[in-house]
Amino acid sequence: MFRIPRAKPYPPQIDLSTVRETLAYMHDDMCRVPGLEKLRDALGVAIEEAAAAERHAPPLVEGAFAARFLPRRG
Repeated sequence: MFRIPRAKPYPPQIDLSTVRETLAYMHDDMCRVPGLEKLRDALGVAIEEAAAAERHAPPLVEGAFAARFLPRRG
């Protein structure tokens, strides 16, 4: 079980560069599979959107992903 600090819960901080890189790996895989051209193209659009959002996003705050893992309550 984990708890995310709720001092400022919204909007969530998202590491868009990691999202973009993950989509790029998926896109490259789809390029090698016949029949998945539409999915490949959709991932390409998603990569472009993530890059655009990354250009306009505020920088990530240090510790933004700090979650505390707590012992299970009995």
